[in-house]
Amino acid sequence: MVVQYNEATAGRIGKNGKYEPNHFGDVMSQRETSCMLPAVFKNPVQRIMLMANGNLQRVLSAYYNMPVSVEVLLNEASDARQLKERRLPIRFDRVINLVCNGTVVCTATSTVDLLTDKAADLVIGQGVGIGQLFRYMNVLPTFLLRAAQLSDDDSSFERVYELRSDDVVCKITE
Repeated sequence: MVVQYNEATAGRIGKNGKYEPNHFGDVMSQRETSCMLPAVFKNPVQRIMLMANGNLQRVLSAYYNMPVSVEVLLNEASDARQLKERRLPIRFDRVINLVCNGTVVCTATSTVDLLTDKAADLVIGQGVGIGQLFRYMNVLPTFLLRAAQLSDDDSSFERVYELRSDDVVCKITE
């Protein structure tokens, strides 16, 4: 597979010195949205899925017009001692499948870093699933598509992206 998109072309450093992605403007902008992907991604469905900002399960459910469920294959702390002592940040390694009608339609591998006591308490103390963490905190994370690869025969693709808030950082490969 050949990398067709990477973070070097995905945004810029703003006046405040922080990274500003050149996409995801549809959530905050009132008049204009721009999600420019390389022309190699010709299929509109691929482009929609590439820009899904943590809501791929919902997007796939709409596409298939069927329920899509999450099958958790791995969800464990990288360092058991750090977890036990609640020493921040606490990292979880996670692998899930998105399953539609008995068929795996996507596999996601991720690391989830809990940066604050608030996030750690939700996950460890209250049992909130990592996939629902942003919703429970009522936070819209920033989304950064770091890389996207298209298979040689155009039948599949992979993406690497990040979801980030002050409390949690998720690095995900799908």
